[in-house]
Amino acid sequence: MVKQPQKTIEKNSSIAFFFLLLYTASVLIRPHEMRAESVEWITIKIFAIITFLLILVAQRPLKLYPQHWMLLLLVPLIVISGFINGSGMIGIEEAKKLFVSAVIPCFLFSSCITSIKRQHTLMVICLIAALLMVHNGYVQQTTADGFGWAFNSHSVGQFVLGERRITYIGFFNDPNDLGMFLVMNIPFAVYFYSKSKGFSKIVMLSILTSIGYGIYLTGSRGTMLGAGALIGVYYLVISAGPKLMLASVVIAPIAAVALTTLQKGIDESANQRLEAWYEGIHMLLNNPLFGVGKDNFQEVHVRVAHNSFIHIAGELGTIGYSLWGGALISTVLIGYKIIKAKNKNDFKIELEDDQNKLLDDELLLNKTLFFSMIGFMITAFFISRSYTLLLFIFLGMFLASHIRVVKLCPQFNRYFNVQVAMKSMGYCWVLIIAVYAALKVGL
Repeated sequence: MVKQPQKTIEKNSSIAFFFLLLYTASVLIRPHEMRAESVEWITIKIFAIITFLLILVAQRPLKLYPQHWMLLLLVPLIVISGFINGSGMIGIEEAKKLFVSAVIPCFLFSSCITSIKRQHTLMVICLIAALLMVHNGYVQQTTADGFGWAFNSHSVGQFVLGERRITYIGFFNDPNDLGMFLVMNIPFAVYFYSKSKGFSKIVMLSILTSIGYGIYLTGSRGTMLGAGALIGVYYLVISAGPKLMLASVVIAPIAAVALTTLQKGIDESANQRLEAWYEGIHMLLNNPLFGVGKDNFQEVHVRVAHNSFIHIAGELGTIGYSLWGGALISTVLIGYKIIKAKNKNDFKIELEDDQNKLLDDELLLNKTLFFSMIGFMITAFFISRSYTLLLFIFLGMFLASHIRVVKLCPQFNRYFNVQVAMKSMGYCWVLIIAVYAALKVGL
């Protein structure tokens, strides 16, 4: 008698997802920071801990994917790097921060978003947060003192020259962070627009216009470039073959360096950015395995790298950058392969009509989250946000989308293995090598 394989037990905890919603709203909308009396409340930590415990108890199946392991391995690496660079206690503290702001969020979102409805709910929260940020920025533009309605939030820049770059509260108090979040929400607005009818389309078009206006108000060139580049990347991904896509990946960072080089004669900030990139790569070359230590970039160079990829390569060396870049690139690569498979009708399975509809919806969500991550990668090339919570929230959402697609199409499970992870850890170095080559020619 042949023993039948045991069916995986599935449990989708509604209460865990409810607290994940509270956590997401606390991180993105940050209502507790809108009043002086509650600004010190630790609601984000409380909601994260409760969600984590509820997932462990009530969510099934629980599984760690290669992306989780790569992020988890960064924790001891940061400790080792700290001790090697003479700042062991700082290394321990920075490792704890990464565990809380990277490993845990990625696990929470990838484990708990088990349906399209849950994904939609989180996307709506993201769009609400984006609209609140834009409206607060509009108030900053129209008041004499530059303050918005959100507690202690104010525009930055040279007021005497009429420069008012909008900000929000929490870690969105920098125009670049706010702009990055807005860019990552563009695909969300486009997604809901494509799914809407009648008046709902007008609403979504208004939201998309508001996001574009907010991006303009940030005054962030990297953000504006990221928003514009999303259109080009869309047509490239949908229409280009693998060879053209690979060539574009190599050429893009070189073009970015060339563009910045052309600006250095007329823009001091562009010259400082190029110097920081060059110094960051030399930190990597001088400390190839473990880097100079997390949060030590400015101890070696007067400024941050203004490039998330170079920043983490300089701070955590070859091993750290490979793990971080591997987690990012493997997730994006799987999303790309799913998109191209959809274009080739490469789903060789028989599904019921309702499952076919579900698969179509999942594939559209995969494409949407893919372009949100591309928005992060483009904007992250011009600012140092290697450890931003935004990255790991969206990474977790994207990974959850892949898990749901694999559930419908098991053949894609072949991308969740050590081989793909190792290849991605190698692919991520294309960007660093291209930037270094361009800098050697341009400087």
